[in-house]
Amino acid sequence: MKSRHIISLLLVSLLALSGCDQFNVTNNASKQDLNINITKIEFEPDHKRFHLNVEINDTLTAMLLSSSADSIHFETKEFLKNNTYDPKTQPQLESYENLKLKEINELKLDALFLIDLTLDSIAINQQNQIIKNLAKLFALDHLHVAFMKNGEVTPTMIATDYVMNNYFKCEPGEKYLYRALSSKIDEFKKDSSEYVERVKNTPSTGLLASARKIMFIFSDGKVYNHNKPIDPKHFELQHQIIQQIDTTQTLPIFYFNLEKGNEGYDVGEKQDMLASQADEESQNFLTALCHKSGGKYINASNQQLKLNDILHLFNNNYIDYTFNYVNPDYKIYRGMERKLQITCYSGDSLVASDYISYNVGSIYNPVIINGSTTLQIILQGCLIGIITILLLYLIFQFILPAISYWLFKRKYVTRYTGKNMSYNGMLIEQSCYFCKAPFVEGDEIVAKCRHILHKSCWDENEYQCPEYGRHCKQGRHYYNSRNLFDPHNASFYLAWIIAGAFAGLIAWINFTANVHNNENLLLVKLIYLIFGVDSGSPQITTLVEEYGSHLLFLPFYGLNIGFFLTFSLSLLTSHGRWLWKRTLQIIARSLIGGLFSYLSFFIGCVISIALNFKDNSFLVDWIPWMLSGLVIASAVAYGTDIKLKKALIGAVISIIFGLGSMYLWSFSFNAQVDTREFLLLSYMIYCIGFAISVAATCPKSERYFLRVEGPIKDMDIAIYKWMKAPEQSKRILIGKSVNCDLQMTWDITSPIAPEQAEVRMVNGYLYLTALEEGILFNKKPLKTNVRKKLYHGTKFVIGKTTFTYLEKDL
Repeated sequence: MKSRHIISLLLVSLLALSGCDQFNVTNNASKQDLNINITKIEFEPDHKRFHLNVEINDTLTAMLLSSSADSIHFETKEFLKNNTYDPKTQPQLESYENLKLKEINELKLDALFLIDLTLDSIAINQQNQIIKNLAKLFALDHLHVAFMKNGEVTPTMIATDYVMNNYFKCEPGEKYLYRALSSKIDEFKKDSSEYVERVKNTPSTGLLASARKIMFIFSDGKVYNHNKPIDPKHFELQHQIIQQIDTTQTLPIFYFNLEKGNEGYDVGEKQDMLASQADEESQNFLTALCHKSGGKYINASNQQLKLNDILHLFNNNYIDYTFNYVNPDYKIYRGMERKLQITCYSGDSLVASDYISYNVGSIYNPVIINGSTTLQIILQGCLIGIITILLLYLIFQFILPAISYWLFKRKYVTRYTGKNMSYNGMLIEQSCYFCKAPFVEGDEIVAKCRHILHKSCWDENEYQCPEYGRHCKQGRHYYNSRNLFDPHNASFYLAWIIAGAFAGLIAWINFTANVHNNENLLLVKLIYLIFGVDSGSPQITTLVEEYGSHLLFLPFYGLNIGFFLTFSLSLLTSHGRWLWKRTLQIIARSLIGGLFSYLSFFIGCVISIALNFKDNSFLVDWIPWMLSGLVIASAVAYGTDIKLKKALIGAVISIIFGLGSMYLWSFSFNAQVDTREFLLLSYMIYCIGFAISVAATCPKSERYFLRVEGPIKDMDIAIYKWMKAPEQSKRILIGKSVNCDLQMTWDITSPIAPEQAEVRMVNGYLYLTALEEGILFNKKPLKTNVRKKLYHGTKFVIGKTTFTYLEKDL
C-alpha cells in the first residue's frame, strides 16, 4: 500500500511538473478541492523548534509543484486565549517540505515510459514534457523510454537530453500495442533489454536490480482497424500478456488512454463518443490488465478529466508535509491554550487555511525557550527566600519594635515639671511607685498607667510597673534597648512567621525540583479512567494538556505544602521529654499533613474535571484549601496546648491566604517574563498566613502559674510575680527547707529533700531542674541536674503533690 501512495504522488508530480496548461489546475478550480489539515504538532526537547504535520490535498500539492508555485506563500499566526495576538512571541516558519517528494527522491524506481509516436504532435509533446520534468525527481538512470511506431517498438533507452530532444517526433502509421507491451513486460521481467545488458557492469547502475519497477503506457488503445485486429498475433499476445502478469507480481502498469480528437466537445459529449467509438474489447482487456498488475487504467479523454482521474486515482489520499518553525528566545508557555493558524495565499488571494489548538507547559511548570535551568531557578529562589526571611526578621525584631517604642516614648514618657503635674489626663504622683524616691524636676518618668515610675526604674523592672498583672493591665511595654536581639522585643508571631516562611521556601524548592515528573501522576491515570481512553491514545495528550495547565500539579503542590508546613509548625508546638520521641512525633504529624493535603487537592481536581472546569473557579478552588487547612491545623494542634477548635477556626481563616496566593499567581498567566521564582512568594504567603492564623489561637499569656494538687487544698501559685520581683533572681526553689521559695510543709510523710527542685527562667522560658532524685516528670523519673522545659500543661510530681505548669490569658 505504501508503494501505491508513492505512485499516486508520482502521478500528481508528473502532471504538475509537466508545465502544460492542460495538465495544471485551472483558476476555476473549486476552492473546496484546495484544503490543508494540520494533524499534529511536535516539539523538540528544548521547545526552541517545533514541527507541524500537515496534510495538503492533491490539488493544492499540484499547485505547489507547478510553475506558478512562486506566487504561493504561507502565513502563520499564533493566538492566545480570546484571540490575543502578541507579535513578540510569534514563531517563524523556517521551511516546509513534502515528505513524499523527499521519499521519492530517495526511492529506487525503475520507470519505463512506453510512448506512442502514432498520436498527434500535441499528445507527443505532452508526453515529452512530462518525462523531462519527471527527471527532476529521479536519477536519470532510472527513467527509461521506448517508442511504438511503424508496427514495431524501439529498444529501451535512458531518457537523456538527446533522446528527449530528438526521438519525440510524430510518425503516423500502424502500431502493435499488445506486441510492444508484451515485449517490454518480458524485458523488465528478465532484465534482457539492450540497455540493461549494456549497463549491468557499470557502477552507476549497480542498484538497478533492486529497484522498484513500474510501467507507464501512453496510447489511444487502438488495436482494431475496421473491426479486425491490427496485429496478426492479437489473441495470442493477449493470452501471453496475461501469463506474463500472472508470473510477474511486482510490475504495476498504468495505462493512459490518450484518444485523439474530441477537443471541441464537452465532457458529457466526449463520454458519449467514447461509448460509441472506443474499442470496448481493448478497453476491457487493458483495464483488467492494469488492475491485475496493481496499476490503473486511466481514461483521460480530455485535459480536465485527465487531471481529475489522476487526483482521485487513490481515493484522494492526502500528501504529508512538515512545516518547521523556530520560537523566539524567552518565549514562555504556561499551559494556556494557543491557536496556531496556517493560511495559504496565491498572490493576495486566500487559497486555504487551517489551525490547531495546543497546550504546552503549565502555570506551575512553565516552558521557557532558552530560559534559566531548574538549578538556576532554585538558587535564585533560595536567595530571594533567604532575603525575604531576613527582611521579615529585621522588620519584626528591630523595625516594628523600635517604631512601637518610639511611639510609646512620645506618648507615655515625659519630664517631671513639679507638683500638681498632670499628664495624659492623670495627676502625677510626687514619688516613684517602684523606688519610692521623690521625683525631681527634670526627671524622666513613665506615665503608662496610674503607677508612675522613673524611666530607669521602669527599665529595671523589666519595662513594666510593679502591679502589672492582676491589679494593672496597662502598665507594660517591653523593649530591651540594651539588647536589640532580645526575643521579647519582637512580636509573639515572629517565630510563627519565620517558621511559615521556611516551610514555604523548602516546599517550593522540592516542588520546583520535581514538578517535571508527571508521567505516573495519579491524576493522569484518573483522567484515563474518567474519559475512558487508553494511555497510548492520541486523545489522552489533548486531555492532559487541557486540564494540566492548572490541575495536573495541584495534588503535588498540596503534598509539599502539607508536609513542610506541618513539619515547621510542629517544631514550635510539639513537646516531648525525649528528642527521638519528639522527632518521631513531628515526622508522623508531617506525613499525615502531607498525605491528606495531597488527597484534599486531588479531590478538588476530581471535582473540577467532573464539572469540566478547565480554569480556576471559586466554586471549587476553596474546597481543597479548606480540607488541607483543617488537616494541617489538626496535625499541628493535636496533643499540644492549642485548642483544636480554635486551631480549626484559624485554618478556615487561612483559606483567604490560600486563594489569595493562587489568584495572585494566576495573574502572571500571560506574563512573558520568567516568574518561576515568584511562585515562592505564593508559597510563603500561604504558609505565613496559615502560621499566623494558627498562632492567633495559641496560648500566649504573660502570666504563668504552678497548680498544686495533693495533700493540700488545690491552688494556683502565681510564679510569674516571683520571677518579675526585683529581689528575685529568676529562680524558684522547691523543697522542705526554710530557704525554699516554695516550702512543701503540707507533705509530711513523703521523703522530700530540703532542696528538691529548681524552676529557673532562661531567655524568657521556664525550666525545671531536679536537684535530688524523687521527681516524676510526665510520669517518668527525672535524673538529677537534667533540665526540662516547661510547656503549658506540663506535669511533674514531688512526693504526693502534683504540679501543673499553666499559662493563663490576661
